[in-house]
Amino acid sequence: MAVPSAFLPGRSILHRLDPRAKLILLVAVAACFFLPGPRWIAPAYTVFLALLVGLCLGFRELGMVLAAVVPVLAVICVLTPVFRRGGDTLVALFDVRLLTTDGLAEVLRLVSRFTGLTLAFYAVFRTLDMNEMVISLRWFGLPYRAALVLTIAFRFIPTLFGVYQSSREAHLLRMSQGRRRGFFGRTMPVLTSVVIHAVRQIPSLAMALEIRGFGRLSPRTSFRSLPSGRRLVAALALTGGLCALLIAPFVLAL
Repeated sequence: MAVPSAFLPGRSILHRLDPRAKLILLVAVAACFFLPGPRWIAPAYTVFLALLVGLCLGFRELGMVLAAVVPVLAVICVLTPVFRRGGDTLVALFDVRLLTTDGLAEVLRLVSRFTGLTLAFYAVFRTLDMNEMVISLRWFGLPYRAALVLTIAFRFIPTLFGVYQSSREAHLLRMSQGRRRGFFGRTMPVLTSVVIHAVRQIPSLAMALEIRGFGRLSPRTSFRSLPSGRRLVAALALTGGLCALLIAPFVLAL
């Protein structure tokens, strides 16, 4: 069985962008959602990221990631106005203020921040090969052990998700001829199968780490390398320009 991966091959501008530039831009975009500035910036950046994901990865991918965060966004929309009652009243019921201008502004801010960060991380890790991610992290000075641990974690998450889907389908086929069970009756057997599979993969993971030289004191080498020279300078210059454009609205607002 092929190992699931978060990487989606393609030839879009996101795929062709230097992996080091992607990581730098990811940090810059994430910082923009926490900087103080005009209220329109976060929704504007979120809309731009949504269009970028849709054009580079496909609008089906965009729909999948937005559908995944809808439950969290619904909770934000319901609970946030309860704790933000300042400003003018927009919706009231029997003299009880259900929604105010401050509450609505806070909802838009939190929804834009959560959705924008989700789209930013999704766009990067969906177009970034894990091998290139390790080399990029090491180029930034991250130790080999830390880079390898992060890579294994990102690889293991989609692997467990694939195991969960397969186990769920197998259990559904077995229960189709028997009596219907509740939520816990359907979920616990699937989670048990996933845990058993994860435990059985420990020896294989240990051998994979040993093959990759985890724990050795000798200098590390790599079969793959990232572009250098003029291509690196061009990528860093482009990254610097994009970061300046991202920060410019906050500077002008000051």
